[in-house]
Amino acid sequence: MFDLVIENGLCLISGKFVEANIGIEGKRIAFVGKEDIKGEERINAKSCLVLPGLFNAHTHSAMTILRGYAEGLPLNEWLEKVWKVEAKLDERSVYSASLLACAEMLKNGITCFADMYIHMDSVARAVEETGIRAVLGYGMADRGIEERMEKELRIAMDFVKKWEGRERIKTMLTPHAIYTCSPEFLSRINEIAKEKGLIKHIHASETLWEVRESKKRFGKTPVDLLKDIGFLDEKTVLAHCVWLRDSEINTIAERKVSVAHCPSSNLKLSSGIAKIAEMVERGVNVAIGTDGAASNNMLNILSEIRISALLQQLRRKFLNPLKYLEMATKNGYRAYGIEGGEIVEGKVADIIVFEPKIYHMPFYDYVNSIVFSSTGCEVRDVIVDGKIVVEDRFLINVDEEELEKEFLKLTDSFVEKA
Repeated sequence: MFDLVIENGLCLISGKFVEANIGIEGKRIAFVGKEDIKGEERINAKSCLVLPGLFNAHTHSAMTILRGYAEGLPLNEWLEKVWKVEAKLDERSVYSASLLACAEMLKNGITCFADMYIHMDSVARAVEETGIRAVLGYGMADRGIEERMEKELRIAMDFVKKWEGRERIKTMLTPHAIYTCSPEFLSRINEIAKEKGLIKHIHASETLWEVRESKKRFGKTPVDLLKDIGFLDEKTVLAHCVWLRDSEINTIAERKVSVAHCPSSNLKLSSGIAKIAEMVERGVNVAIGTDGAASNNMLNILSEIRISALLQQLRRKFLNPLKYLEMATKNGYRAYGIEGGEIVEGKVADIIVFEPKIYHMPFYDYVNSIVFSSTGCEVRDVIVDGKIVVEDRFLINVDEEELEKEFLKLTDSFVEKA
């Protein structure tokens, strides 16, 4: 008798949809096969697809409070405007905004997300309450000021000590970027990460301005700078990587660095189109992220995989659509060192039940249909860590009406302050 059984569905296993039942014990998948099995709880997935949970590999969840605030600007101008408002955020506003983000992500089939921001205790509280999984880090920036370096490290490490090992939460070290963090600061972070065995996550080569600024200040590109200080390894995740030379792609491939690709954000902020096809061809582990709601407007990975595929095809680079689905699932879990993202016995039980919509999803090939036709509304049920957190499109742990009321109150008062 399993704790939870998902039966009668077409399950994505080893890149193909096959009829199978899934048995879950505790937090992990304990059985995958065609035999009839029994469970304390059962989900009937007849006429549905069963997929590994989606992974949002890079976001800033509390930026839901800034959704639509700074529109029509390139990144450096956008940042200047956003940073002024972020200075006014407090624990309450970050908590409420993150709660909304977690709810939105769960309803779109995202079972885990990687987040760097401020007031991260509030983000962690939202994760605990909603039932989602997350990899969290305090967004550090010393701006070359030694006193600030010590303060930022203290905040980051206090967060790690408090939250590492909590249920469904993993911590990481998250310096913002090479233009907000000095090389000395990045080297300190790298040393601590290696000592503690922590993931490092940083924005890198997002814009041409960033690359030119790096060359001007340091005589080398962001990726070359990170390479030279020993920052790049298998526990490093670089967000964006839009402006990479071929030699830099080779570097991150050789050092087993993962990349969090955020196509909508790169388009909205006029950052450019990343060479994702070349990265995949050279063996880079590419995952998919939304970035924050202020630079995307949606926290929807299914939207991101479609845009990612279309952008590469615009470049006349054609990958098997399955590659994009893998970027959205197992590649994210792999990047952050979590045993999930696949329907395989022993993996964490992060799973979604996906109900195809005939009016916009052709059925010639289910993988192609998901990559090019799905919108997120097809997600029916969501299981995280072996527990049902979305059932028949309703959140189990969140009062959606109350959440909406509280968030609207917050935004009303926040807009007045801003």
